[in-house]
Amino acid sequence: MIAFIVKSTVALCVFLAFYHLILEREKMHQFNRFFLLFVIVISFAIPFISFETIKEIPVDFSRQVAISHYALNTSIHQTAEKVDYKFILLWTLYAIVTLLMAIRFGRNIWKIFSRIGNSPNVEFENSKLVLVKEKIVPHTFLHYIFINLEDYKKQNIEAELYTHELVHVHQKHTLDILFIEFLKVVFWFNPIFLFYKKAIQLNHEFLADQEIVKTYNNVPFYQNLLLTKGSEKQTIYLASNLNYLVTKKRLIMMKKRTSKNTAFLKKIAVVPLVTILMLLLCMKTVAQEVKTEVKSSASKNSSNEKTVVSKDKQNVVVKEKSVKLTDKKKAKVSSRPAVASKKTQDVKENEALNKKQESGSEVSAIISESEGRVKERRKSYGYQDMKFDTTMFRRPQNH
Repeated sequence: MIAFIVKSTVALCVFLAFYHLILEREKMHQFNRFFLLFVIVISFAIPFISFETIKEIPVDFSRQVAISHYALNTSIHQTAEKVDYKFILLWTLYAIVTLLMAIRFGRNIWKIFSRIGNSPNVEFENSKLVLVKEKIVPHTFLHYIFINLEDYKKQNIEAELYTHELVHVHQKHTLDILFIEFLKVVFWFNPIFLFYKKAIQLNHEFLADQEIVKTYNNVPFYQNLLLTKGSEKQTIYLASNLNYLVTKKRLIMMKKRTSKNTAFLKKIAVVPLVTILMLLLCMKTVAQEVKTEVKSSASKNSSNEKTVVSKDKQNVVVKEKSVKLTDKKKAKVSSRPAVASKKTQDVKENEALNKKQESGSEVSAIISESEGRVKERRKSYGYQDMKFDTTMFRRPQNH
C-alpha cells in the first residue's frame, strides 16, 4: 500500500509539473483536458506495472535451508505472539475519515438535486434552466444551468453567459469534477488532488472562454463582463462557476495564439515523459538464487562406487566394486596389461576339451573303417577265421 501511494504520488507530481510548465501556457485546451485525466489514470496503473531484470546470486543450499527454517519458525512465533495494533488503528482512522468525506460528498449532491426539484425548470437548447430565487452567479451541474429567477424574467442575462454555460453542458465538464471529487474522498490524505481539481476547472474555463471568443469575436466586452461577475465571490461546490479564477491567466489566454508546430511538439513530448517515468518507477531487479552445495572428497568417491554381485560356475558369490573412473584414471588403467577373469579361463578350457573330444571321435571313425576293410580282405583271401590284434591302431582316449 505504501509503495502504491509513493509511486502514484511521484507520477502525479511529475505530470502536474509538466502540465504547468509546458502545456498550460499553450492554447490547446482540449488536449490538456484529456491529458489531466489520462495522467491520473496512468499514475494509478504505474505501481502495478513492473519490468523485471534478473540478477543471479550464489547461495549455499544448506545454509539457505537453515535460514528458511529459522525464518519460518520466527514468523510463526511472531504471528502467534504479536498483534500490530498500529496497523489496525491506522486503518480504522482511514475508514472513519473516508466515511465522513463520502457523507459530505453525497450531501452536496443531494443539495443540488434538491434545489433542482424545488425550483422551476425551463428547457433551453438540450439543457434545463433552473430558476432560483437566490441571487447567484450562473453555474452548471450536469445538464442543469442555475440562474436567478428575476434576472431571467427581466432578461438581464447576456447571451455570452448562456453560451458559456452551454459549453460546460455540452462538453460534460461536470463528469471531470465528479471524478476528481471522488478521488479526493478516497485519497483525502493526499493534497495533490486539490491541485489537479484546480487545474481541471481552470482548463474548463479556458475551453468555455475560447468558444465565446470564437462565436462573438468581442474580447473586450467579454473580459469586462467576466470582471463584473468575478467581483461576486459566491461559488457553488461541484459546479462549473462562471467567475472561477478570473485571473490574469484567463484574460491573457483569450488573445493568445499557438502555432501548430509548437502545439505538435509539446504534445509529442508527452510520450517520452511517460516512457521515462514508467522505466524509472516500474523497473524491478529480481535476485535469482543459484543454489550451490559443497561435497567432501569422501562423499564424491562413495557416490562414484557401486557394488556388483555375481556368481561363478561353482555358485560362489563374488562381490566386486565398480568404480567410475575419470579420464586420467582410465588412461592409466588402459596402459596396464589386461588380466583374464576366472570365468574367461574356464570357458577357454571347456573349448579346448571339446576340440580334443571331437578329434578323438574322428580317429575312432577312421579305425572302424579300417577294420571293415581288413575284414573284407580276409574274407576274400579266406582268412576270415583268423583274428588280428587291432588295438595297436587305436588311439588312447583321455578320461
